[in-house]
Amino acid sequence: MTTIGNIGLGLFILLIVWIVTIIVFVIGIKLQSNIAWIALGSATALTVILLCIPTEKHNKVPVELDIVEKDYIIVYKNCILAFLILSILAGLFIFFIGYCIVPIRPKPIKTFYEN
Repeated sequence: MTTIGNIGLGLFILLIVWIVTIIVFVIGIKLQSNIAWIALGSATALTVILLCIPTEKHNKVPVELDIVEKDYIIVYKNCILAFLILSILAGLFIFFIGYCIVPIRPKPIKTFYEN
């Protein structure tokens, strides 16, 4: 497995994907384009897919060791997944509160005639 400074290649891929996604999202929102939401959805899907891929190949024959080693990488993966799910829910809630339920007030009609 390729590591750079004890950090795996997958983490660098995720960092680059999310940096590009944030840039595209900000530009897309300013331009009022749907590409922002497409970039956000695809980055989220890629993150979930990469989190589901196992990091090590498992041997078919179980090897018995005298020392019990615990692998805590699944805890970190679950924390990242929980953070992403909570971020999506919080974002949808803020979007709903800030955009969907804002009342639209009618503007007064101005006439060209002065009485």
